[in-house]
Amino acid sequence: MSSHSVFVSSTFIDLAEHRETVQKALRQLGAIDVSMENLGARDERPKSECLRIISEEVDTFVGIYAHRYGFIPKGDRKSITEAEYDAASQTNLPQFIYLVNEDAPWTPKFIDGGASAGKLAKFKQRVSNTHICKRFSTKDDLATSVAADIGRHLLRASLPRVSSSPVRATRKPAAAGTWSATEWNKLRYGKYKASRDLFLVHSLAPPSDPKQLFDIFIYLQRHKSTDLSDVKEAEFFLGPYWQDQVFRVSNRGKALGIAVSAYGEFLCVCRVTFKDGNNAFLERYVNFSEYARADA
Repeated sequence: MSSHSVFVSSTFIDLAEHRETVQKALRQLGAIDVSMENLGARDERPKSECLRIISEEVDTFVGIYAHRYGFIPKGDRKSITEAEYDAASQTNLPQFIYLVNEDAPWTPKFIDGGASAGKLAKFKQRVSNTHICKRFSTKDDLATSVAADIGRHLLRASLPRVSSSPVRATRKPAAAGTWSATEWNKLRYGKYKASRDLFLVHSLAPPSDPKQLFDIFIYLQRHKSTDLSDVKEAEFFLGPYWQDQVFRVSNRGKALGIAVSAYGEFLCVCRVTFKDGNNAFLERYVNFSEYARADA
């Protein structure tokens, strides 16, 4: 993990304290933070060297954007900050993007106006259209989000990748205490049977409520089929944050699910009632680890 390098990109003068807090959090994870401080703490850092580092030397990109567009070198049309984002995109680096909450208190002299404000708005809109961006109000909640996201990213990278390639059968008896393939398949297909091939899935989208991190869509999905005609209704329970309400959705021939906004991860449990009166009980831990869209 110690060899994993993270490039932290932002404007500098307005986000100096935020950057320092994020860098400390990254170092506590065992990651190496690579940022403009290594090239001299200023907005007017050497553009060519920053872009080279992003393209050649780092594993992950963190972009932090507030109310300043940033320094535009003479003869250029884009700020160095936006150029760094573009370099990360072109290099296909994993990107984690954080935008300041628009209603968070902010020092007026660090808020752009005029042409710079227009460029910043277009840049933020472009980034928001490409990524699910997390919002921050303080340096501490920013650092917490970055640490959680990079931590999950490092965890995923450390997991062993398994292959679906056929494995030559062996006649050796299974070791004591281990299961045979027959036993594993009995468990696996038993799950399908118990739920009648129904499962809960979820997806994320940018929040409709700026105080939340994501809009979350939780819905029923049948294995290898879109037919839900045997389902009467589904009841979703999310816990105390939603005042222990039960959200009942009747089958009207459309998607069977709910949409919510949330700031933190949670467990959703669901009771499915079939038209023959039987039930299936499903669960889904709604995590935020799939931070960027697949096309990011």
